[in-house]
Amino acid sequence: METVRLKNPDSVVRETFAVEGMTCGSCAGTVQRALSAVDGVSSATVEAGSASATVTYDPTVARPADLKEAVAQAGYTLHDQGEAPAKAPRSKGGGCCC
Repeated sequence: METVRLKNPDSVVRETFAVEGMTCGSCAGTVQRALSAVDGVSSATVEAGSASATVTYDPTVARPADLKEAVAQAGYTLHDQGEAPAKAPRSKGGGCCC
């Protein structure tokens, strides 16, 4: 496991987001890897069952927009909690096993 050095450890925040488009554990793994690759993210836990991602990050390095962009590049949509549309999960097609 790679050690993440945070610019300002005192400013770390933990935030939960809704994730649109996940349908299985493989999808959750893809989203987790995308979030973990963002500079300033110290941890990311993604659950397909609840369609959520909990991310611990340094807001002086990473912004929610950076997290959303990384997830979008992976083929999913990250929403602020409570902002996600009330839709059933959908298969994103392509490389997913769904």
